[in-house]
Order: sequence, then structure tokens, then C-alpha cells
Amino acid sequence: MYEAATHLASARFISHSTWKWTELQMKTGGKPVYRYLYARPRPSYLGMPDQPAPAAVVPGRGRVGNAAGRPLGLAPSGPGARQSSGPGAQPPSAPRGASHSAEIQYAMGNLDLDKRYSWEPADYEVSRVMQGYFVNFIKTGSPNGPGLPEWPTYRADSNYQRMRIDVESHAEPEAHRTRYLALDGATARP
Repeated sequence: MYEAATHLASARFISHSTWKWTELQMKTGGKPVYRYLYARPRPSYLGMPDQPAPAAVVPGRGRVGNAAGRPLGLAPSGPGARQSSGPGAQPPSAPRGASHSAEIQYAMGNLDLDKRYSWEPADYEVSRVMQGYFVNFIKTGSPNGPGLPEWPTYRADSNYQRMRIDVESHAEPEAHRTRYLALDGATARP
């Protein structure tokens, strides 16, 4: 149930509307369309000496404490709610993927400016690849170029390929097309 709710929330928040925009651009834009899924989660949060860590909201557990273990915001409530601080506290779950907009720092190549995260060599490689794609697209209208995995256009005759940008970037078929078509039908106006 948690996974289904997560997928629905993600689709309602951003992924369905992005897919819809991609579909419309493909059908009416007259230019090649390139779609990507950014999949690299940010590394461990180091915090800042003068700021508390951000609170996390964990389904079924409400807002949880900061890195120092101090509670922030609302405590979980209701039957079966788990404590987020104090005896028997459970830390928030690890991220299940990249959060919305996490790729901005990678695309701009400014990881070093953000001291809150424990950047790893793999993060810098993902940033290099993403910057290469963006620069090539700006210059030529295609993200492809030397030293980068081939990024196919998003088309029906190529199984709606998208680029999965991560440590091992690669092209893959659109994984949730059936879901988006169903959501599209459910939200269509008569």
C-alpha cells in the first residue's frame, strides 16, 4: 500500500504532468524530444554548524527530529504511530530515490558550493555527464556527444526511450506509460 501511495503521489505531483507535456511536445513540436529520469539520491546530509538538519516527513510517523535527535514539529499520532524521538525512536527511512529538483546542483556543476552533503566521486561523475548533456543540447539541439552514453529521442517507434541519469547512465523504455495513460483517461474532461 505504501508503495502504491508513493507512486500515486509522485504521479500527481510531477511525473504525470511532465509525461503529458513530453507527449504533447512529441506530437506537435516538430523537433526531437529527449526525456530523462534523474535517479541519483543526494549523499548523506552533513548538516551545518549553525542550522539544524531539516525535518523529514515519514508516512505514518509524522515529522521526525533533526540530526541531533531533537524533535521538530508535529509528533506522530493515531493508532500504531511510532515514536520519532525518545526511547524506542526509529530514524526516518532512507530515501527511495532522488527527490524532485535534486538534479539542479548536478546540472549546474556546483556541488562544491553546498557543504551540507557528503559528495562522493560518483556525484561528480553524474554532474559531469549531466552538464555534458545539457551543454550539447543547448549548442546543437541534441544531448549526445563524445564521452556520453547515447541518449535516444523519445518516440513510439523506439519504445519511448528515456535516459536514466545515475552513476551508470543508460537509455531505458518508459517504465510507467500504462499508468500515465490510465491517469490521463481518469482526469480527461468530457
